[in-house]
Amino acid sequence: MRVNEYNNLEEFIVEYDEIDRKNIRGFCGIEFTYQGVYYRMCREPIAEEKLPTLPNGHKGHYHVVIVHWKDGKWFTDFDYELIGWYETIEDLLKNCHIEGKTFKEVIMADETEIIGKD
Repeated sequence: MRVNEYNNLEEFIVEYDEIDRKNIRGFCGIEFTYQGVYYRMCREPIAEEKLPTLPNGHKGHYHVVIVHWKDGKWFTDFDYELIGWYETIEDLLKNCHIEGKTFKEVIMADETEIIGKD
């Protein structure tokens, strides 16, 4: 049974691509579970000079983390484990890997459950 709310990749891209969101309500971050692990992806709304510089010299606008809930209880205290920073949404979709799969595959997987968007 499919629990993922996205029907196609374009729905995700439209919500999180920073380039063209003129008439569409976009989001900054998304939290989701995949294979029992809680993740967060965020398109950082911070000043360009505060963004991390990637090895190619460009700025990282998107990052993905694993959220480790303390005491095993969601929405309590937590720690982040960085998976990586990515320049563009295309970079994120192709080059971020979770459990051996691309972010694109994970965000579209039937079993991926969207927990929240902000």
